[in-house]
Amino acid sequence: MDQAVHSTDDAGLVPGRVLRIYGMRRSGNHALINWIMRNAPGGNGLFLNDCRHGGDPVLTCSSLSLFESGTETGQGGKWKRIDRAGAKPFTAISYEDRVPPAAPKRLFAAAETLVIIYRSFLHWTASLLRKIQGNVGFGPLDRNRIMGRALSTYSDMLDRMQHDDVVPLCYDNWTADERYRKEALARLDLPGCDLSLGGVQRFGGGSSFQDATEASDLQTDQRSAQMAEDHEYRMLLWTAARDDSFMTKLAHHFPGDAKRLEQLRRTASAQVVLP
Repeated sequence: MDQAVHSTDDAGLVPGRVLRIYGMRRSGNHALINWIMRNAPGGNGLFLNDCRHGGDPVLTCSSLSLFESGTETGQGGKWKRIDRAGAKPFTAISYEDRVPPAAPKRLFAAAETLVIIYRSFLHWTASLLRKIQGNVGFGPLDRNRIMGRALSTYSDMLDRMQHDDVVPLCYDNWTADERYRKEALARLDLPGCDLSLGGVQRFGGGSSFQDATEASDLQTDQRSAQMAEDHEYRMLLWTAARDDSFMTKLAHHFPGDAKRLEQLRRTASAQVVLP
């Protein structure tokens, strides 16, 4: 068994249980994490957001949230929130755009569970591209570079989800099915206190497509249709469809997406003729 890294003990954080949560941006990470924290044992715990991989999560997290009775509280700074959490708090640690290592070293002495949050390829690609297009500082080449790197990591994530040491949570199923949410809590060994979708989280700027305050009002299953006429989106899908290795992985997790991309590969072509 790997030795735990104890540098965070000096900062005053000694969790009773840890969830290490990995996911690509625009995969519903914060919606599911907020739901997990609402269902933490006793409704109390800490959430360390967007930590740097390989670093001390307390020191490298972009923010640290305290939950009490299932509700996030804004009292005090980072260290005061850790103190207020009490002895051995339930702790969720998130890493964005990272794949869990094959043999991760434990961060704490407490039991740790690896979690991967993922989303339908067609909807995730549409959401991420739409978000990036809203940044006026990124031109087409920037967007192509960012999306290419993200698609590669997404592909690696599909591989990693098949390992027995992770608990995969699908955002699409989570939003659509209360029974899936109940079963997911059982897999995480958490009490099923709150099966609602909750509110739209402030992290990540909310939806790239609509303004909403309740997650139940988000039309998350419409993202691909909403981007269907976008030329950059079409080219991304056309490129992905021609990657046989990726298509094999996709068919295992999202056969519907793979079937649509296979049809795209058969019927579409890039009509580009240099003058």
